[in-house]
Amino acid sequence: MFSKLISFDVYLFIPLLILSFLGLLNFFSTSLYYSLIKTGDQFAYFYDFLIKNFILGWIFFFLGHILGNNFHKNRVFFFIAFIVFFSFLWLVILTPLGVEINNAKRWIKLGFFVFQPAELIKPFAILVLVFLLSSNPLASARFLIFVSLIFIFLIIIPIFFEPAGTNSLIIFLSLIATSLIFFKKQVYLFKYFSIIILIGLFFVFLGIYLWPYRQERILSFFTGGAVFKEKIFQLEKSQIAISSGGFWGKGLGKSEAKYLPLPKMLNDSVFSIYAEEFGFVGSIFLLALYGFLFLRILKIGFDNPSIEKRAFCLGVFTWLITQTSFHIFSNLGLFVPTGVVLPFFSSGASSQLAIYFSLGLINSFRK
Repeated sequence: MFSKLISFDVYLFIPLLILSFLGLLNFFSTSLYYSLIKTGDQFAYFYDFLIKNFILGWIFFFLGHILGNNFHKNRVFFFIAFIVFFSFLWLVILTPLGVEINNAKRWIKLGFFVFQPAELIKPFAILVLVFLLSSNPLASARFLIFVSLIFIFLIIIPIFFEPAGTNSLIIFLSLIATSLIFFKKQVYLFKYFSIIILIGLFFVFLGIYLWPYRQERILSFFTGGAVFKEKIFQLEKSQIAISSGGFWGKGLGKSEAKYLPLPKMLNDSVFSIYAEEFGFVGSIFLLALYGFLFLRILKIGFDNPSIEKRAFCLGVFTWLITQTSFHIFSNLGLFVPTGVVLPFFSSGASSQLAIYFSLGLINSFRK
């Protein structure tokens, strides 16, 4: 029993460990000056990241690993956690408990704790959808499509109106990927995709229409800053930081962009600082680590005989690869700035804890 609790999939654990320490090292370098000018203590933000993201993150990893060893027996816990965070989603937008920052209510404050329910609910939403779709093996494809769409709709609505458009899209794609495992005939996959594409496009255009700042951001991006010049400032500074890193990088702690400072460099633009200090070579190494980790998630899932575990792995794979791509592409200027955090590197403990927990669960799936 004890050996089962401490056994790890080495091909998942090693890249995760390297990414975790690399993220800690990069945040240390990135945060010192910014922390000094904001708090008077150059280590304040680093200590916060160390405790909330790194140490607590690994605790969540081991928690996920332990719960995953009794995956089916812990269904009740997963359902309860889902209900709690789903309730918090509505409390964020409907009650004074919601904390508003920059015209968005995405956080909830309970005493000393401030967190984002929309981030913490991700693994539990995937799990509950998996359990719902697998609960009746004889259910028709139409019934599965109906259950999937209703569930996805219920999750997305409160997150969409926070507003958190990119996060809604990430969860939307993750839950779709999760449900695909349960459709065996191509005709139903085609119908499902057709409905999903129409719903997705509706929400995209509705989000752009309801919030003018998104229209400004998109216009600024596609016109290269010819209109709404201020909306492209962060993107331009990110690109300058990345390009100035060159092939080998300037070296750890030698970024110049962080002294300007680069807007939102501890979360939305953290990849830019990394690329400036570690260069093209370091960036390729980082992408390779992410790629290896994500592919390992898929392999663990599809090597497992349990359809529920395969579905969960596919959902988490879609979530992480989408979130990572959005962050890096927006920093490179290949995509509209999104505001999503980079796994293991950015501040934003809610997102990082959900990722560590999910990877702990997947680690327990190994044969």
